[in-house]
Amino acid sequence: MAMLEMTDMSNQGNHFKYPADVMGAFLKQEAKASLPTGGLLAQLHDKVLREPHPTPPMPVFVRLIETMFFASMATEEGHLNPLGIVFTEVLGVFQEKRPAWDFVSITPAVPFEVGSLAKLASLCEFPRTFLVVTTRSEALVVVGLATPHSRQFLDVDPLIRVLVPKPGVVAVCRGEREIIRYERGTLRGIPPPPIRGKHRPQLDSIEKVVLEEFAEPPLLDARNFFLRIVLGMVRLGHGGLLAILAPGEDPVRFIEQAKRLDPPLALGPAISGSLEAQLIAHDSDQHRFSIEGNQIKERPAPPDELEDYRQVLEANQRVERLIAQIARLTSVDGAVILSHDLHVLAFGAKLTAQNPSPPQVYAVTSELEMNELWPLQSHGTRHRAAAAFAAELPERLAIIVSQDGDAATLQQLDGKVVYWPLGTPVSDPMP
Repeated sequence: MAMLEMTDMSNQGNHFKYPADVMGAFLKQEAKASLPTGGLLAQLHDKVLREPHPTPPMPVFVRLIETMFFASMATEEGHLNPLGIVFTEVLGVFQEKRPAWDFVSITPAVPFEVGSLAKLASLCEFPRTFLVVTTRSEALVVVGLATPHSRQFLDVDPLIRVLVPKPGVVAVCRGEREIIRYERGTLRGIPPPPIRGKHRPQLDSIEKVVLEEFAEPPLLDARNFFLRIVLGMVRLGHGGLLAILAPGEDPVRFIEQAKRLDPPLALGPAISGSLEAQLIAHDSDQHRFSIEGNQIKERPAPPDELEDYRQVLEANQRVERLIAQIARLTSVDGAVILSHDLHVLAFGAKLTAQNPSPPQVYAVTSELEMNELWPLQSHGTRHRAAAAFAAELPERLAIIVSQDGDAATLQQLDGKVVYWPLGTPVSDPMP
């Protein structure tokens, strides 16, 4: 078996020489994985996540990791392609309603080998679509393509995924949650859970501003819209930076030397309009049903209600077009500048810091601790600019994506600038 030279992320001198040790680290990390509880739904979600899930037998798991490691460095017609696989012993899981997948079979099955994976990698829209791997006659084979979609809060995907976003990097996930990653000779453990509760003051403020015209604001999770932009950036294969200003902040300092948009791209109003259209259509839908005896009666939708549904479709499509456009704006060097109410003001902006001394940045752990310094100086100009931007005002929010697809927020929490990893998105966020 070929060796993978790896050192333990704890810097305690332990050496990981075989994929079996990566598997062992995965199992150890998964065993201690937990999410903070808060509210009945959160507790229920956490309980489901902590339930035991099937893991491939050790020889199979080792082969998955080892083969994907070498496939990450294999070229096809001179090109390196990122790739993800999902493993299952039972293909019927892709036919279940929840969690939802789009699955297409490949016949005949393709051997799970480095050369075959290099040829098939271009079929996958990384990191959204996966090659499906299973066992047949004690051999690993690729039998199809699968794309997760329409995920909801309580959906739990127990399948093992292995992703190789760039050469020599292997991420092992349980469903959509990354558990362990090998990169640059080290193992990186579980990223922190999604930002929520008291740790999202900037997101709470953005949502309040975007929904200020609603007498009774509907539910909105701004994080998911940002993640959809991040996913678009990852699909385009480049890094970038979103800089969201504080409420009422004068943008002139950041946009005077940037490429300004006139008029600004109105993402916030588009999101608000989409939610309003959905509420109107939902209200119309409620009046189409009635209970007569033991039966539910449905009347045909009149023309005005059909128009409501058309408005929902158009509003949602507008949001998607704006998200795609914003992702493309990030491909230009510099930051994309957004107001607090999510108007995109400029792109290609240079985030000049008022304080020449770089701030101290603290890493958020999987246990939501923020006491360890994050090595800002070992990262590039983009990360340093994002940290300085977040350090100046507590209401600001910076969202950064590395070229390899790693995403994070830089924001202030309890007077500290913190680096909150989002990981590499491995599917579409919930709407």
